[in-house]
Amino acid sequence: MRRHISAVLTSLVLFSGCAADRSGAPPETSAVTTTAETEAEETSQTTAETSSADITDGLIYDESSNTWSTQNEELQGLARVMASECAKSPDIKGTYLLATDDEIVFIGGIDSEDIYGNKADAYTTYEIGSITKTFTATAILQLVEQGKLSLDDTLDKFFPEYEYGKDITIYHLLHMRSGIRPDFLDQAHGLVEGDTNNEAFEQWKKYFKDGFTDEELLSELFSAEPDFGPGEQYAYSNAGYGLLAMIIEQVTGESYADYIQTNIFDVCGMEHSSSMATGDVTSIPQPVPEGMYAFDMYDLTPTGYMACPRTWRGAGDIHTCAADMLAFDRALIGGKLINDASLAEMFNMDDLYGCGWEQLGANYLTNDTFCHAGATHFFRSFNVYYQTEGYGNVYMIQLHPGCADQQYLSESVFSIRTALRT
Repeated sequence: MRRHISAVLTSLVLFSGCAADRSGAPPETSAVTTTAETEAEETSQTTAETSSADITDGLIYDESSNTWSTQNEELQGLARVMASECAKSPDIKGTYLLATDDEIVFIGGIDSEDIYGNKADAYTTYEIGSITKTFTATAILQLVEQGKLSLDDTLDKFFPEYEYGKDITIYHLLHMRSGIRPDFLDQAHGLVEGDTNNEAFEQWKKYFKDGFTDEELLSELFSAEPDFGPGEQYAYSNAGYGLLAMIIEQVTGESYADYIQTNIFDVCGMEHSSSMATGDVTSIPQPVPEGMYAFDMYDLTPTGYMACPRTWRGAGDIHTCAADMLAFDRALIGGKLINDASLAEMFNMDDLYGCGWEQLGANYLTNDTFCHAGATHFFRSFNVYYQTEGYGNVYMIQLHPGCADQQYLSESVFSIRTALRT
């Protein structure tokens, strides 16, 4: 899975998000500065403070480390492993959570604060980047259950002007096997390594700072031949999930954000989550390591956070917190969002990628651990689902306000996997 995690992190790092300033201090203004949204942020903060007691109720709090651990003796060994993972590197920051279907095992708000000056906790909100794809896949499978879509539907049904649409199916999009190119985000690989004084870089800057209309995006995507025939191979594509979001809008007649709110957030009780929003992330992004990029990230995203959410919908626009992410995972696996047949399709791995989930394989071959990574320029995240004999379903969530080396994040996934097997 190291190959797959590395590929996904490389691709997903290109979602826009930026440190508030070069020192990592809280931003003076967020991406949105209206009075109404300021009041909404204050309300959100109050709600988070009120709700935080619920998820930590009955846990043992260690003020020195800002961590909460279970009192259940049968789970304390797992809590110690998770605490050890959180302490293994000075680069580890943000919110970390380990839980079963019934109990919270560990929560850590590690070495970071929110924009209000509070220590990070389970209700601190982050940009989760491509973990958004799990939500998009869930929405598509809901519509399949309702008979409004079929996995065999081809893209020409929704985008008749697309020359190659008659051969590419919704299944191909979900499983990253469409071959669709180009993808603005994926094009930026070369820009990280080399020349930025060219037309492609200027176009990329527009994408992050000003956004593109749907018409501009579709024109760009449909102007080139696919990289390969549909179904022939796996290739991670942000653009494919963007198309799925557009399909959701066509089929339902409502915005992607409204659909996700009503059919996922509200069902799961995710009160601290948003889709296609700006100005509601409470985690403070960390500064960019010097020399990490060949260009100035602060020039791309001067507000400090991801802009132009419509451009990213379906592929990387969702903001959430660890408590809400856990509520989603439990509801999804528990059958509250999609039925058993849809859940089986979601974890039907094709080259280790299902529908918004990856199977941890390769050097760590296993068929009982699934994950999706997420990244914006200045946030990293992992959402991991373990199937175990001794503990049932186990979930590990890592929300990180920085863009440091991700090796310790991926290693912790396997450290917990080992602990769950012993």
